Amino acid sequence: MCARIAKMETDGDRIAELPTSWVVLGENQGAPGWCVLLLKEHHEHLAALSAAEQGRVFDDVARVAAAIRSVFPASGRGGGPPRINYECLGNLVPHIHWHVIPRHADDPEPTKAVWVWPEERLRGTMSGEERRALIEKLRAAMGFGASR
Repeated sequence: MCARIAKMETDGDRIAELPTSWVVLGENQGAPGWCVLLLKEHHEHLAALSAAEQGRVFDDVARVAAAIRSVFPASGRGGGPPRINYECLGNLVPHIHWHVIPRHADDPEPTKAVWVWPEERLRGTMSGEERRALIEKLRAAMGFGASR
């Protein structure tokens, strides 16, 4: 993860640089709009950050969630914006990162974590062109201009 962060300026999935993190479109797009926030500084445990630092990280997380809900305003149950799952995992990658995962109305298993989905469902079918268009929509929803 640290090697990826070092090359973030040229990362094709980069959406934005926020105060504490880089935001990228997740590799998995079975839940369209799935974003990952990568903490800029290397820390393995959220508890290693001060309460103020944790608050700044979560400000970034909330900003991304608001952008996702803005980009998908009617894709949730009842026609509203999607529900959002927030996951800060550390069992595979020893670097603080957040998965911000929208749960849309067409979610096949809305009460289960996405990690139990079959691999093909988890990955999704989004083309490269669709990924680039979604990155631009999310950038704009976060108040950034066109990338590159």
